[in-house]
Amino acid sequence: MQVGLLPRALGRPAVPMELVVARELQLRGSHGLAAHAYPELLDLVRAGRLRPDALVTRRIGLEEAGTALAALSEAGTPGITIIDVG
Repeated sequence: MQVGLLPRALGRPAVPMELVVARELQLRGSHGLAAHAYPELLDLVRAGRLRPDALVTRRIGLEEAGTALAALSEAGTPGITIIDVG
């Protein structure tokens, strides 16, 4: 599964199609949520059935944002970092 677009700097990924066929694999991708589905998604959040806040693993101040942005290409802590500007 590939979620989102790959950075252009990485070029096009080589997919070993012989293994996809031999192992009867399925390739899936997701570019994002279609805008027509936003109301249903937001209804799930309002109802408490979908909790995006559970994905937040770190909060940082604005002064740390540059360093955090530069580190995005490195493996790190999974989850979402919130930049608190208030």
